[in-house]
Amino acid sequence: GGGRKPWNSINFVCAHDGFTLADLVTYNKKHNLPNGEDNNDGENHNNSWNCGQEGEFANRSVRNLRKRQMRNFFLCLMVSQGVPMIYMGDEYGHTKGGNNNTYCHDNYINYFNWGKKDEAANDFFRFCRLVTKFRSECESLGLNDFPTAERLQWHGHMPGSPDWSEGSRLVAFTLKDEEKGEIYVAFNASHLPAMLTLPERPGYRWEPLVDSSKPAPFDFLSDDLPEREMALKFHRPFLDYNLYPMLSYSSIVLSLKPNDVS
Repeated sequence: GGGRKPWNSINFVCAHDGFTLADLVTYNKKHNLPNGEDNNDGENHNNSWNCGQEGEFANRSVRNLRKRQMRNFFLCLMVSQGVPMIYMGDEYGHTKGGNNNTYCHDNYINYFNWGKKDEAANDFFRFCRLVTKFRSECESLGLNDFPTAERLQWHGHMPGSPDWSEGSRLVAFTLKDEEKGEIYVAFNASHLPAMLTLPERPGYRWEPLVDSSKPAPFDFLSDDLPEREMALKFHRPFLDYNLYPMLSYSSIVLSLKPNDVS
């Protein structure tokens, strides 16, 4: 309202006051004892979820879900209209050990960890890098005006049928793009999987690009991925029927391709 444009909005998941992205999915409570105030400082309402176990030392399934949630958050940020703000270190999963008020630390807690960034080069950092590049290539994700129904359509489990009720945990949309043709984006925030029916586009097919439920490097099927064609074949039995199975707590991006293009 008020004549404001998309770029008047600064969008972010995490900022310097609060948890880092990695800590947002690792801690339910703040752990601020190193600040010397008996854990009384810092915000108590962090809107965080540790995915089942508190702290960094967790079982494999919890760690995998945390990575999936980080991919979900980052993708949501990068497909939103407006200006994305990324907290330093979130691109490789920087942790402050659950400390959400680190103003008093001139040490490793607040320093950019280049070693951790290198460790994540083929994992979460790769995902962030490729999603950021994808956003920059999409004309429709950096609009000067908010999209109208001429280019934006909302969906649910079925095309054109979004569920805006309070209990709904799934939303999807298609967005026409001058560079990409059209993209389909969906978020399933439920603990249950979902089978999506995709919008029909005669003469075209939907091709997977991003699926946060997949491990790296299959979370982003870049053109230079050696196993890309093999990964696409696993989706085709569903896509041939205009369907896509989504796991719980996951997000996807599909791109529209002509039927005669492999």
